[in-house]
Amino acid sequence: MRKEHPISYTPEMIRARREGRKSVTRRIILPQPEVFDNAGRPDYSCLSDPKRNWQVGDLLWVKETYCHGVEWDDCKPSKVDLLCGGNDIWYFADGPRPTEGWGKKRSAMFMPKWAARSWDEIVSIRVEQLWEITEEDAIREGISGYSAHGGGTHFNPVMIYPAFPEKGGGFSTAKEAYECLWDSIDAKRGYPWDTNWWVFRIEFKEYPK
Repeated sequence: MRKEHPISYTPEMIRARREGRKSVTRRIILPQPEVFDNAGRPDYSCLSDPKRNWQVGDLLWVKETYCHGVEWDDCKPSKVDLLCGGNDIWYFADGPRPTEGWGKKRSAMFMPKWAARSWDEIVSIRVEQLWEITEEDAIREGISGYSAHGGGTHFNPVMIYPAFPEKGGGFSTAKEAYECLWDSIDAKRGYPWDTNWWVFRIEFKEYPK
């Protein structure tokens, strides 16, 4: 029987997922592996991270930053349900909340399952190190590029890959952009790119719910 698991994304990655640009995610293995096989790969049976039990076909319900109507600001997330106004939800991935009638910003961490508007199905899951990511997989992580002027008297188009499209600029490869994106999310949690962490590489597809 397939199981259901929560998974959180930033608003930027929610937009990438909903636009069909993101179909892969990487998650730190906690704690990091300590037992390895003869090939130097982690012994899967010795991992204690709960995600080791995630299987192909399992469902992921997506947690994202959100808010309810201002009248529910004093309610805990677990207490706001469809019967007391919980059907009024603003998802921050859709843009800044309207100024009238909407309450405090709520962390994706505390989103209850009933409030999730997006579900995915696991297509594959495996263990690898962070630096093993390929250019193709960086793009599948939600990094998209655009053609820009390469300088000189002719157009000379080059591809630019921004880590944060709304801020402009970018990198010459999707991998470099993904490195920047990774650090913007995980370095402050104590998992910077310059340590080659073991991660779960999870591929998914949208699941109609």
